[in-house]
Amino acid sequence: MLFFLVYGNSSLTQGNNLKTLSGLQRLLEGGLIICCMLATYVLLALSSFNPNDPGWSQSHFQGEIHNWTGAVGAWVADVLFYFFGFIAYLIPVIIASTGWFIFNRAHKLLEIDYFSVGLRIIGFLLMILALAALASMNGENIYVFSAGGVAGDVIGQAMQPYFNTLGTTLLLLCFIGAGFTLATGISWLTIIELTGFATIWLAKQILALPQHFKGREETEDTRGFMSVADKFKQKQAEHASNSESDKADLSLPFDEPQTESNNESRQQIEEKTQSRMASFKQFFGSKKHSDANAYEQSDSVETPQDDEDQTLELENDINEPTFTALDDHDARQEPSLSIWDHAEDNAGSESQYQSDKDAAVANISHDEAISDVDEQTELDESSLEQAADVIQEAGKLVAQRAPEKDAKIVDGIVVIPGKDTQQLARPVDPLPSISLLDVPDRKTNPISEEELEQVARLVEAKLADFNIKANVVGVFPGPVITRFELELAPGVKASKITNLSKDLARSLLSENVRVVEVIPGKAYVGLELPNKFRETVFMRDVLDCEAFEKSQSKLSMVLGQDISGEPVVVDLGKMPHLLVAGTTGSGKSVGVNVMITSLLYKSGPDDVRFIMIDPKMLELSVYEGIPHLLCEVVTDMKEAANALRWCVGEMERRYKLMSALGVRNLKGYNQKIKTAAEQGEYIPDPLWNANESMLDEAPPLEKLPSIVVVVDEFADMIMIVGKKVEELIARIAQKARAAGIHLILATQRPSVDVITGLIKANIPTRIAFQVSSRIDSRTILDQQGAETLLGMGDMLYLPAGVSVPSRVHGAFIDDHEVHKVVADWHARGKPQYIDEILNGVSEGEQVLLPGETSESEDELDALYDEAVAFVTETRRGSISSVQRKFKIGYNRAARIIESMEAQGIVSAQGHNGNREVLAPPPPKN
Repeated sequence: MLFFLVYGNSSLTQGNNLKTLSGLQRLLEGGLIICCMLATYVLLALSSFNPNDPGWSQSHFQGEIHNWTGAVGAWVADVLFYFFGFIAYLIPVIIASTGWFIFNRAHKLLEIDYFSVGLRIIGFLLMILALAALASMNGENIYVFSAGGVAGDVIGQAMQPYFNTLGTTLLLLCFIGAGFTLATGISWLTIIELTGFATIWLAKQILALPQHFKGREETEDTRGFMSVADKFKQKQAEHASNSESDKADLSLPFDEPQTESNNESRQQIEEKTQSRMASFKQFFGSKKHSDANAYEQSDSVETPQDDEDQTLELENDINEPTFTALDDHDARQEPSLSIWDHAEDNAGSESQYQSDKDAAVANISHDEAISDVDEQTELDESSLEQAADVIQEAGKLVAQRAPEKDAKIVDGIVVIPGKDTQQLARPVDPLPSISLLDVPDRKTNPISEEELEQVARLVEAKLADFNIKANVVGVFPGPVITRFELELAPGVKASKITNLSKDLARSLLSENVRVVEVIPGKAYVGLELPNKFRETVFMRDVLDCEAFEKSQSKLSMVLGQDISGEPVVVDLGKMPHLLVAGTTGSGKSVGVNVMITSLLYKSGPDDVRFIMIDPKMLELSVYEGIPHLLCEVVTDMKEAANALRWCVGEMERRYKLMSALGVRNLKGYNQKIKTAAEQGEYIPDPLWNANESMLDEAPPLEKLPSIVVVVDEFADMIMIVGKKVEELIARIAQKARAAGIHLILATQRPSVDVITGLIKANIPTRIAFQVSSRIDSRTILDQQGAETLLGMGDMLYLPAGVSVPSRVHGAFIDDHEVHKVVADWHARGKPQYIDEILNGVSEGEQVLLPGETSESEDELDALYDEAVAFVTETRRGSISSVQRKFKIGYNRAARIIESMEAQGIVSAQGHNGNREVLAPPPPKN
């Protein structure tokens, strides 16, 4: 036995993998078992009470005990009935609940909230005493005891002289409700709401019962003789529940095309089509199309896709018709089905277009179609004839209204339709719905005011340990951190607390402590502590805010929430460029995805276009194919340099256009284009040159969208391409704001050789995620603080013109949510790529960096002849002498000397670094 006690437990747990309990858990589980047994014992004692048994309030000399639990149980039941009456049956429930409560909160026994425990005790007492009083006033006595016991009699008799019976009952019911809330923490408003929901649900189920039984009584034979209208409604209901586009099953066989004269005008054909459609709809019952994926597309009607047999079969189960009413020369187009595709796609070949038009304008023989349906349905032949005529005339209308294709200027570049231009399958408006994002599972922060008060007192105590006297005057809890505002004693410097941030984090058992030395508008010092339970900031919550919805700017972006939980919405147009830096895993890539997705939710391709540079080939490739892109996602860094050069050339072109129109920025330019279009006029391109253009006249100017250049890792781009990229970025950052070109640069290596002074001087708006050292924080923000961030989207946002950064908790968007938004834009159309962006600009528009020369330019410097004369005359062929003589830079002087060496004027450098002048001196006059 002793051997089992010593070794048996270990061998048993190892052999069967049983989980053993710790000492505290064993004690609590034993206590739970005891409480449950005690509650059962009291319940049995109360249930088997017999007034003839001896008890506390009475005594008998009989030897037999009738109570199931013996003499002790008889005494316990007697005491409880004497004091509480019928309410004594609640005592076992309270005992069992207490045991379960203690066992369930074992991990928080060391953090007992005495205030909460006191409220629960008060709530239980209020309920028991009020119920006892009500039972005493309204219930019948139990044996020799009052229905509410002594407690109920005392309370009821004390209150009735003052409030009468009705007033006393109302007060006792009020005490019961308040006691229930204090004891359980459950709100009565929640109970009322749940009761209402349950009632509504039950009422709907009862009202649906007759229809349910009626459906069950219908036999299979009866269903076979359903009317055509019933089948049509049934199919429409099935299609409405399916997310994909409905495919029409109704079609009629085509015969050889009939040759008709097109003497009727378009208006007559449309009037005839609408009248016959109205009569045909009257037979089936008018019903609007309910598919959410159907979008209006002007001048487009659906055409049959099958070119082999040119037949459409009328099946037994009639589905939704393939034709719709033509209102105001418009038609409905399903994204997954384009029935009149051939009439538009083959517009380049007139013969092929004519054949497709003839196939659409077909002669319909309704006799064969009716013979297939006669067995099960009774459809009026005249209705089918009308439907056939509608299809014929709709095809004629499409053939007559085929648009003529002409050359078009898109952003100043001649685009041939059918080659690069892709018409949107669905219109841009409305923009993507917020329902594409997941509904977040919000978990509220369980911290209470009492806990915040305890932490505030703890902060004051720990600061006092370091001889710093401070008082907490404000507490601002947020989703991730809580800010404590400290009022320092006179003579205490804020830098002293900053230097003690690590010690404070250790003393407060915190991961990091960030000290905010200056809070704008307040004379306090901020101390930011991470919450024990961190909340996730979801992008759907931030997008669904009033600030983002009412923002008029097409470049509005969401970042996340501030320390108080308010959404942070910024305008890229006012920044106008953004620098993002942070270590790997700090949430930088998710933050960039949030910015891009918010732009996709705010603007269409007519307002914003993207150039995305992704050296990693992973982060931005998901956006490939959206109509906002000007070129494919760039992964080759040599092509990235060409893209930046194109941006510089586009910037110069836009400035010339704005100068010719007399406007100061892109907004003023687009407003002039819009005003002219509203007046039915257009503005010709002032940069048009008849000698260089294939057009006979100047093309009209069109609206110019803003261009956002997103670089995911520009440190890698600088490493591969070199410093030339830095100069290109500097040129764009200096001048491109008025031209509507904006940069978003992200890097995970915030060092001085990547984020140089030239870049920082031209990009004042910066975002710093978590970094590894104070040096990196100073590189990004010119101040420390980013090294104390918590990661996972925690950032410091420094707007332009502000010296103190604000802390923002970045929003989170999952990969599948990004894919949903991208897929929604994919369904709307394809991008219009400009090949010159990646292949290099034309020679006339070539943009050169400082120090670069074109192949057509002379290789010799403007001072070359004077330098040759100086060198041959002085017989000194050194770089320094040329530099001092002409007061030029070292690099320029070195290039001049190297050119002289190439032409044989001076020799190569010797072992001592000197050069010999080989050319004779110039002749003297």
